[in-house]
Amino acid sequence: MEVLSGKVALITGANGGIGGALVETFLQNGARVLAADLESETAKEYCSTQQYSFAPADVSREEDVQNLIAQTIETFGALDVLINNAAVLTPTASVQNTSLDEFERLVAVNLRGAFLLCKAAYPHLQQSRGCVLNISSMAGMHGEKEHAIYAATKGAINALTQSLAIDWGQDGIRANALCPSSVLTPNVDKMIAAAPDAAQIVELRRNINVLGFTATPQHIADAALFLCSPAAAFMTGALIPVSGGSECGYGLKY
Repeated sequence: MEVLSGKVALITGANGGIGGALVETFLQNGARVLAADLESETAKEYCSTQQYSFAPADVSREEDVQNLIAQTIETFGALDVLINNAAVLTPTASVQNTSLDEFERLVAVNLRGAFLLCKAAYPHLQQSRGCVLNISSMAGMHGEKEHAIYAATKGAINALTQSLAIDWGQDGIRANALCPSSVLTPNVDKMIAAAPDAAQIVELRRNINVLGFTATPQHIADAALFLCSPAAAFMTGALIPVSGGSECGYGLKY
């Protein structure tokens, strides 16, 4: 059963990891997808289908975002689902060890990007009575060691999500956020490799989930599919952990 048959989704941060799993899962479930990322290595996997299009974009740039929305409408004629997945994780640092340039890059991609996309997508989502799904993080709920600014941007995304739900509910637009804990993605691997205590982080991530294993991008994509489907028609403003129960004691094992 193709639960998203006929729907059009714009997915950012689509080059592998969670974004790649989102693209594949939504295509498999009948959606037409415009995928956006700075890079296009995975785009060739889907170019044989008319259900898929790729656009290079830096979501922190307003011009790029405007072009993304325009390309989505030009290619598919509508926009039903906006998934703000693009994000940067590094640096792995506390406040005193984070430079202003690093701070501004995290805010620009993780928060300004979501703001710009929501703003530009609004009239089209209003027309389709569509939905926004923000890929947030458990770090935005509880903080995370050596990730002060990343956690701050995700906390802001959570607040933005709930504010969108309030402001846009009368337009029939739903807004929710998924909050993963540890996920096995290339970006996480790079982040761990850059950390001074990489071995400790690997051990922590192995043990933080009470189910005893680490999530894959597909686990996040499966939850996203539900929240963007008709099955979640009465869900908005929700911050949903996809975390293996890590919030039951999140941060206590440091």
